[in-house]
Amino acid sequence: MLMDRKFTLLLSILLLISCSQGDAPAKEDMLINTTYVHLFFDSEKECLDSQPDSGFFYNCHQQLDFYKNNIVEIMLTDIIWRGKYETHENTIILTFEPNYEVPDGEIRLEILNSKWLVNLENETLWKKVDGDSIWE
Repeated sequence: MLMDRKFTLLLSILLLISCSQGDAPAKEDMLINTTYVHLFFDSEKECLDSQPDSGFFYNCHQQLDFYKNNIVEIMLTDIIWRGKYETHENTIILTFEPNYEVPDGEIRLEILNSKWLVNLENETLWKKVDGDSIWE
């Protein structure tokens, strides 16, 4: 009887540990090889129509790419910053060397669902790219 209680207690502890540790890797795994964009325009045509005649091209979007081994790349203007990411429940924490675009070296995003993220600092929406175009 005492042995059954010890076994049940041990099994319960192991189950709790495995459940509590399983959340982050599953969310991190769902991000691998995905791209999210924050669009400045509603369509590619609007973007192209807004470009100046000087030949200089303004970005139409910002882009976030997740890779294996918790590597992330973000393009906010015309520079791609490489860093790391981790998940905690529905929050993704991106960390970079501090720079002029990310002065404190951290960006926090909330996972709204499988297709949308929101930047918790400025509330910009980031849409998951499915297919070959950011506009679809």
